[in-house]
Amino acid sequence: MKTATGFIVAPERDADWLRESWRETVRSVLITEQRAFSANVLGVVAIAVAALFLANPAAYVLPLVMRVLALVGAHISYNHLRRRIDSGHSLDPALRILTIMLFFGGMSWAYLLLPSLAQPLEEPLRLVIAAGTITGVGLIVTMTAPLRKQTFAFMLGFLLTLFVGLYLFAGDALMPYGFGTTALVIGVSMFAFASAQQRSVSADMLVENRRLNEDLAEALAQAEFLAKHDPLTGLYNRRALFEYGLVDGQTQETAHLLLIDLDHFKKINDSYGHDMGDKALVEASKLMRDALRSYGEGHHFAARLGGEEFCVFLDEPDANSALVFAEDLREGLSMLHEVIGLPSGATSASIGIGPHRRGSTIDESLRLADAAMYDAKTDGRNRVRQVDR
Repeated sequence: MKTATGFIVAPERDADWLRESWRETVRSVLITEQRAFSANVLGVVAIAVAALFLANPAAYVLPLVMRVLALVGAHISYNHLRRRIDSGHSLDPALRILTIMLFFGGMSWAYLLLPSLAQPLEEPLRLVIAAGTITGVGLIVTMTAPLRKQTFAFMLGFLLTLFVGLYLFAGDALMPYGFGTTALVIGVSMFAFASAQQRSVSADMLVENRRLNEDLAEALAQAEFLAKHDPLTGLYNRRALFEYGLVDGQTQETAHLLLIDLDHFKKINDSYGHDMGDKALVEASKLMRDALRSYGEGHHFAARLGGEEFCVFLDEPDANSALVFAEDLREGLSMLHEVIGLPSGATSASIGIGPHRRGSTIDESLRLADAAMYDAKTDGRNRVRQVDR
């Protein structure tokens, strides 16, 4: 955001900031899940292949089926969450579904671990499968750690299923197996949550950089606008007319330049205040802009040269048409008092018209229009005068 001095400082962290940072954190989890999905599939396949070499591979059939269902269900839930974050919708419904699927996923990992804890020393391959299962649990916890509710749901499903299974089938092994596995999961979780904090900080920095870039782009756009436009009226300024080649876009061999001076403008400032003077300038500019917009095709534009002096570039070769346009504009400016709340006769304009031929300089055309405007002033103001040479 910009300060009153125009310098860009770090934006304030408002509710929108926090929401955007949270969505970026979720997006980081989705990116990790998308990349890790194939590895999860390969892990299940590796466990299934290893189980084939055990004395009782049938013990792994239902746990593997449950693990595959949980893996597919979680992946579908992640994709649903991904679609909602891409479309800008609320993430809450998708996160609730993901919580349920991760709870089921935790159960599936524990169910897959239980057969490996039965007499592991008699078949060392069971230890390999158990190690792979614990590693898979650790990777899931690390991946989902920024989503704390969902991660706790996963851990709850895993530990609840593990202790129930051990209570029913392990007997005396409940204490060492259960609490040993719990200690491993807690240790991995502590590391995962510490890493998740860094990911949240990264998401916060991403949002900050994005907002700073937006503020910088806005400041640059504003600077570019002010380089060519008058800040009060929004019309082109004198610099744009002389330095940026505005007239180069004319489509006709001969165009016309109108030089407009608001009559007795100093009296408006002195009698009614500078705020009223600014209002008169703004409304006069709107009148010129609207007149040009409705005139038709061509490279038409208006510019404020300074003070109460304006020019209108009319991409119109016919001198009579330019004169009609100028008379209509003069009449509109003479009625401007009704718009800004001044007495009748308080606003009027003297307009001079000069031709602008392709290739001639803007200074030459302005000189001709200025001479015509001087004639309008000399002849009593509130009128249009034209030179044709």
